[in-house]
Amino acid sequence: MKKSTSVSGGPRKTGERRGGGQQGVRSQKGPRVAVRTRPPKDPTACDKCGAVYTRKQWRPRARLTRPLLEKVAWGICPACDQTRRGIGYGRVILEGPFVFENRATIEQRIGNVVARARHTQTQRRLVSVEATRRGLDVITTSQKLAHRLARELEKAFGGRTRYSWADDDGSLRATWTRR
Repeated sequence: MKKSTSVSGGPRKTGERRGGGQQGVRSQKGPRVAVRTRPPKDPTACDKCGAVYTRKQWRPRARLTRPLLEKVAWGICPACDQTRRGIGYGRVILEGPFVFENRATIEQRIGNVVARARHTQTQRRLVSVEATRRGLDVITTSQKLAHRLARELEKAFGGRTRYSWADDDGSLRATWTRR
């Protein structure tokens, strides 16, 4: 039986990691947006959608008890703020003649995926769906929802998807094409 060795050459102890150091690893494990902004007061309720921020998470329309309702702060959740300002971190571009021929079906599928995502993750929303000369342009509040939309369109209708992540803010641009 072969002994495992560490980087220094000696035998590795149980639970010891390879590589030794943790260079290049962020100390804050939260998303970059969450690290840059100050968290709201706990509890905070959104004026627009009714989501409630409690225990470091926005929850969809949580029931507020009377004691909690008396100390709740009112504000706007990040997803409503992004939607109002038209800012999105995910973009799905749909191209090809198939998009024009089946636009209603595609938009219905997009709506279903967004509704399911919003049920489980309240901050993932659709910002806009616009028709272009080449097809449709879908903007979402998160790159994960954009990835999910592109993957679901590919599964449902076929075609090919190309993904491109931006280095500066982590936004995603996915291009789905079906001829």
